[in-house]
Amino acid sequence: MKRYVAFLLCLALILPLFAIAETWDQDVDENQVVMVSSEARELKYGDKGTEVKQLQTRLKDLKYYSAKVTGNFLTSTQASVKKVQEAYGLPATGDADSATLEVIYGDCHRPLARGDNGKDVSRAQTRLSELGYYWGQISGNYLDGTSAAIGNFQRDNGLEKTGKADVKTLLRLYSDDVYRVTPDPMATPSPVPAPTALPDLTYPGKLSYGSKGDKVAQLQDRLKELGYFTRKSTAGFYKHTQAAVAAFQKQNGLKDDGVVGEETWTALYSPSAARPFDPAKPTPEPTPIPYALEVDVTNQLIKVYGRDEQGGYSDFLRAMWCSTGTTRYPSDVGTFTITERRARWAEFPNWGGGKAQYWVRITSDIAFHSVIYSAYDTKAVNMKSVNALGKRASHGCIRLTLEDAKWVYQNIGPGVQVTIREDRLEDAELKQAHKPAAYEKRLYAHPVTPAPTMTPQYDAKVPPQGDIRTLKKGSQGEDVFWLQKKLKELGHFANTATGDYQDGTREAVKRYQKANGLKVTGEADKKMLEHLYSQTLLQYATPTPIPTDVPSPVIPSPTPFPAG
Repeated sequence: MKRYVAFLLCLALILPLFAIAETWDQDVDENQVVMVSSEARELKYGDKGTEVKQLQTRLKDLKYYSAKVTGNFLTSTQASVKKVQEAYGLPATGDADSATLEVIYGDCHRPLARGDNGKDVSRAQTRLSELGYYWGQISGNYLDGTSAAIGNFQRDNGLEKTGKADVKTLLRLYSDDVYRVTPDPMATPSPVPAPTALPDLTYPGKLSYGSKGDKVAQLQDRLKELGYFTRKSTAGFYKHTQAAVAAFQKQNGLKDDGVVGEETWTALYSPSAARPFDPAKPTPEPTPIPYALEVDVTNQLIKVYGRDEQGGYSDFLRAMWCSTGTTRYPSDVGTFTITERRARWAEFPNWGGGKAQYWVRITSDIAFHSVIYSAYDTKAVNMKSVNALGKRASHGCIRLTLEDAKWVYQNIGPGVQVTIREDRLEDAELKQAHKPAAYEKRLYAHPVTPAPTMTPQYDAKVPPQGDIRTLKKGSQGEDVFWLQKKLKELGHFANTATGDYQDGTREAVKRYQKANGLKVTGEADKKMLEHLYSQTLLQYATPTPIPTDVPSPVIPSPTPFPAG
């Protein structure tokens, strides 16, 4: 859907979704963080409602707002928004416009100074410790030690040395472009401790940000043995564990996404695992992107293409019905590349508070996702969105059936090219061939979109055999397929030959009838088909050879006698 800004709602809004997802879909990783995408409506003094509550909750979490969460945008909320705007150099209007909301719902920081306390202070102390500037306790209290560490960090990184962690300092502190304190080369390095006992090396399943338990502690211990993790093992997979995993992956030629899949787990316990100061292992050749997608706005279809022998994407694999943006809120036309951004559930409060499943980002404004729900529950489906499939209906996003959205979520990964186009001709035959089965209320879903039947054999020289039947809209079969292919050869039919007689076939039949002086009905009756079949047989008939005159015998000249 069209969005002014995408953001994660605060933890209080996210946590209830775990239980919801687990109650009905066992395929969802129980440790997966459910992200909620939303459009942030611009808010101002006097506004009321859920969006204002969300804004106040987020500002309170960031410690810009200390009043009660009421859902009323009044003086306290306005003052808090102004503080954010002043900290980030935005016009201090007090109105939560799109630029301000993007900051608030992004990786937002509050300025820190001596006397402050909280999780954001702990985070700054932890980061300063990692960089070698802070040696004190991670207390969450901004006192002299923290102030001195910030000052030294500012000095070394080209910032004004104030000892106060303003937004500019914090952005630099958490960036990759940062100066690290060089350890004393004369210091004796700490030996890498040997493991006390061989742990269970069985792959425990995916471990990622938010995971908890004994296996996370085991992971941290292993990363510590290898020299990537220097903190206390906590059995909680958060920022430092994620960074250590990513560093290990990068050094060992793996995709450095900070997620422990089976490949990373195996590499961690490999005897040849590279340590931080070993030569880095080469990154393996990337796996070729398996698919390319086309969103055909004219026909409201998503077409999936696979790689051909030349490395292009011309092998048509399947099509799925969809709903693209309306003419008022059209889907963005162009070619885009899919990234990692995806969410198990998505919410759209700017468009009535609807929810959707299997959200896969296309651009900052639009995404693939399922039909709409009124709650985080598959049973709470909006039947209006179900019935609108195959027609323009969204605010820009590409809606699909639940099963088709899940297929996209599971199969269309980073790097896949998506082309959205409005210039395709209407193709009723192709659309009908891929029409989803009727929505089943018992399943709260459409059945999986069936694969089309195998394409019949086509011989341009040989018309269908047997009795000739009248073909009309709705007729199906090999004789319809042959008719479509033949009319395409003759330049009358531009659609996809599917063996299903739809509007495109009817119009092609009319053109053939008119071109050949037949009654124009749009139905391929016996007379019209006999004409087409006879013309085909005549075109490919083998000509009878014309007899030639029998040649006269050649009488050789007599050989002259030699002179005597």
